[in-house]
Amino acid sequence: MTRKRLEGFTSFEKYEKTLSRLLNSVETRIDKEAIPVIEAVGRIAAESITSPRDYPPVDRAAVDGYAVRSLDVSGASPSNPIPLKLIGSVEVGEAPQLTVNPGEAVMVFTGAVMPKGSDAVMPFEESMRNGKYVYALRPLYQYRNVSRAGEDLKSGDLIVRRGSVIKPWHVAALTEVGITRIEVFSKPRVGIINVGSELLGRDHLPGIGYRIPNSTGPLIYAYLKELGCEPILRDVVPDDEEEIINAVKKALEGDDIIITTGGTSVGGGDLVPEAIAKIPGAKLVFHGVNLRPGRTAGAYVVAGKPIFMFSGLPVAALVCLEAFVRPLFKRLTGVESLPEPTIRARVRRRISNVTGFKSFFRVVVYYEDGELLLEPLRLTGSGIISTLLKGNAILVVDENVEGYDEGEYVNAILIGPIYDERPAFLE
Repeated sequence: MTRKRLEGFTSFEKYEKTLSRLLNSVETRIDKEAIPVIEAVGRIAAESITSPRDYPPVDRAAVDGYAVRSLDVSGASPSNPIPLKLIGSVEVGEAPQLTVNPGEAVMVFTGAVMPKGSDAVMPFEESMRNGKYVYALRPLYQYRNVSRAGEDLKSGDLIVRRGSVIKPWHVAALTEVGITRIEVFSKPRVGIINVGSELLGRDHLPGIGYRIPNSTGPLIYAYLKELGCEPILRDVVPDDEEEIINAVKKALEGDDIIITTGGTSVGGGDLVPEAIAKIPGAKLVFHGVNLRPGRTAGAYVVAGKPIFMFSGLPVAALVCLEAFVRPLFKRLTGVESLPEPTIRARVRRRISNVTGFKSFFRVVVYYEDGELLLEPLRLTGSGIISTLLKGNAILVVDENVEGYDEGEYVNAILIGPIYDERPAFLE
């Protein structure tokens, strides 16, 4: 046991500096793969795609009715019906063989190609049929009820931008213009190594005794899955330096990113930092950051791959995932991030911050007399997962802010629905 581990942290680096250093130190490259468009929803586009052609490629009927010349029906009204000779019909999916001449009409259905000579569609409900003639009851302007060629997409229009998360409407547009495969970023492989002799293994259920369930591992796994990674949750590693080293080395063989939890401080039983330091080529990026919770976080880089050291406490680990892993994922894939859903509310009860720390408070936002109010949940304890179940927002307090007094207005990040009234658990 070294004296350094017994002394504890003497200082904490600023979060912004540690993140910048991390992003500049990582050299991991994410592969690309071509997959069927129909399977691409939720993946990140590795290429920008423009339409190779106009869509629709030709003018089509936008309603069921009769294809006509707009000039022929310009004066039509219920009191002045204009007769047109019905010369045939065009079904959806067939090439029209007819030409609409003055005084003629062709029956068409939604999606049918407009026959030559016609420039408008008279809906059935705006006409009257009698034998081989149809009577226009309303005037039509040119291209009325016609889906024009290139109206939806024109050749060269951007459909998917590199870095976009592919949505169902991207799939529809790509299919319309005949693109069946798309290049996407492969999902980064992230190895999760939970360290702690007190933790129950992955396949063990909680029982009587002092060992505890490994809830942080599944939390990280689920977070990474939602983010778009391929997480690998390995079995629990005991507090043994050699076993920690071996587990990390094995993960480095195939994983792009490694996340360890537990044993990240500088206390007597915290072995992870020293174990990783002994791996050949390991370079320390940071250890100790001004985040609350999550201040014991650290990171090494080995052969360009990041190895994170996060707290084993669930909420602290979650804060570190947001603070470090999400920005790294964005850097590696170029994914376009959506704005965070924020809400402005009035503080109901004072929130105190430790100056010098960027703090993440679990809070509750609710309506009272038509006003949005905000109250903090438990202000300490980064292992209290129930605060994430009850809380519906996160309030980020800057390191230079001592806190917020009752009555002040703040912006919080919503993580759940707003309560209709003050919840009973706040009493």
